[in-house]
Amino acid sequence: MNCEEDSCRVSPVTFSSFSYLELFPTKLRIRDETQGIRHKSQLRQRKSVPKPLNDGIDNLARGAFFFHYVTDVSKAFDALDTLYTHQSSQTPLQASVDAASLAFFSFQHNSIKARHLARKQYLLALPQVNAALQSAADVSSDSTLLAVLLLDLFEKFLGESPSTTASMSHVHGALALVKLRGRSQLLNYIGLRLSARLSMNLLISCVAASTPVPTALLDLRSDLEDFLDEHDPKWQLTGLIIKYASHDTGIRRGCHWKPDTINSMLALDEEFRKLADNMPTSWFFKTVFLDEPSGRALELHFHVYRDHIITQTWNVLRIMRMLLNDAMRKYRSESLDDENNSSDSEQPPAAVETINLLAREICASVYQFTQLRDESCRLQYSALERARCFTLIFPLYVAAIYASVSTGIRPWVVRQLCFLSETVGIRQARAVVEVLGKGEDRDPWSIYTMLGSYAFAA
Repeated sequence: MNCEEDSCRVSPVTFSSFSYLELFPTKLRIRDETQGIRHKSQLRQRKSVPKPLNDGIDNLARGAFFFHYVTDVSKAFDALDTLYTHQSSQTPLQASVDAASLAFFSFQHNSIKARHLARKQYLLALPQVNAALQSAADVSSDSTLLAVLLLDLFEKFLGESPSTTASMSHVHGALALVKLRGRSQLLNYIGLRLSARLSMNLLISCVAASTPVPTALLDLRSDLEDFLDEHDPKWQLTGLIIKYASHDTGIRRGCHWKPDTINSMLALDEEFRKLADNMPTSWFFKTVFLDEPSGRALELHFHVYRDHIITQTWNVLRIMRMLLNDAMRKYRSESLDDENNSSDSEQPPAAVETINLLAREICASVYQFTQLRDESCRLQYSALERARCFTLIFPLYVAAIYASVSTGIRPWVVRQLCFLSETVGIRQARAVVEVLGKGEDRDPWSIYTMLGSYAFAA
């Protein structure tokens, strides 16, 4: 974008060649990240443009997608409620909605047909989105930005990207669009919602990939501060996660292994703890005590939250503290090993106790969503109930791999995941059981990716 004092000329943006080279040192190419998809589709059909969808699977997929993301479960893309109704059937947004919807349906039901149709719709959406990015009239529209975010969602559902760089290309592209659109986009509800969603998605991507948070994202958060409630717990939490990302990236690259490393980690953990202690009254959970043991409760009590979104936020906070404390105990152990002080090489008790406490709190958040009815009841869990239960899988995995053996948390988590798979009907829970059963203790973020990444973040 070339700006002068009295005028502003917008240069077209495309995923094949971004105008914001100062933000992205390498060009982002949709073609690079979709070669695998394109190849698989061409094996079945030479034409990349799909035939009209039939037999109702597209309507089922779209209905499930809107229920989850627009009207009921998370409302993360509630902007669609306005934008989608004003679209014709041949727009980039329409094609992106169909691709994301079918990918979501495939993820939920392991539908090969839906996956195949999703790939075809994705290939249909790509040239339409690129055409919009070349259009001065469309490049800065809400619909184009939303279409790009939905293409990113498709990637998260199907996990088609062969590398971290490719998997983040859509969010980086969306970030370029947001910069192009300027601060004025934050003056309306849709622009504000889409920008805030992008901010969170890109931050999670950076943490999961252990890559530095780009300056452009920090600039976007600075702009958002003037329009969002700075006291909102989710906003405050993401601010602390940015600090964690800086720590984590530096540590993994060996940059922060200094004498003051533990002190800086302790200070950050204290900030997380203070956020938990100062949550709004409506965000605090209530502790309910049981008269007798239950298979759905780790101990003789459980926690009740106002809703699943607040529960998810609390568990994200706990996960970040567990990762931070795990890094501290590993660093301390390695420091002791370096000093050949094997007699004092036990793990630091403070970090271990904190991890075990947080793991227990995660386990206590489960009962509210799994013990919905009597064990003998044959009624199936509803789509909304399953969606709420789905958000428990990743926190349970983190609790299982980091909690001490003496807590008994790992076998209990395995039983809960089996319940989520067999009774609630969440097939992804079985995949996590298999990982735990092999004793692999894979990196949490690889499991997070397997579970759809931030596609299910509230």
